[in-house]
Amino acid sequence: MRHSWIGIAALCCVLGACGDHSGGHITVINSNVGGFSNGSIHLGNGDVAVRANGAPDAIITANGDLRIDQHPIAVDATQRELLKAYYGNAMAILTDGIATGKAGAAVGEEAAKSVVTRLASGNPDKIQQDIDAKVKPLKEAVLKICNDVGSVKKNQDQLAATLPAFKPYGNVISGDDVEDCKKDNDD
Repeated sequence: MRHSWIGIAALCCVLGACGDHSGGHITVINSNVGGFSNGSIHLGNGDVAVRANGAPDAIITANGDLRIDQHPIAVDATQRELLKAYYGNAMAILTDGIATGKAGAAVGEEAAKSVVTRLASGNPDKIQQDIDAKVKPLKEAVLKICNDVGSVKKNQDQLAATLPAFKPYGNVISGDDVEDCKKDNDD
């Protein structure tokens, strides 16, 4: 599973180039967050599409509307709030992913500088120490993504328990996905 979270981290680096940061908002087209046990989350066109193996896409809007297979699903006020939370937490994966991508690029740049500086000063044994110090903020940024995934999982579980139409999407993110993300970040 480790390679999946590495893929998400790489996706985050790519997402940094997709964001339109003008006007204080982020616009992303066709960004998939994958590596989950039983599906993926697609972020684009202002919506969140939940893709579960063997089920049509479930589309969640910012205001808590739900469409499955392009059909609107009636929801009560509590379910709408859960859908809004799901949407917000899925978008947080994206936002934190972009921040992580930027942090990763900065770490790479700083690591390259450290290599050159330490080699030029005759202290190559200090290179790893410099890099380890620079990687710590990146690991913290990745942990935010893991926490975001955990929040989406919590919303997913609540929705699957209270909204029968959402039940097929109740296992897109497994508990193992969240734990593997955190464990991989500790390595």
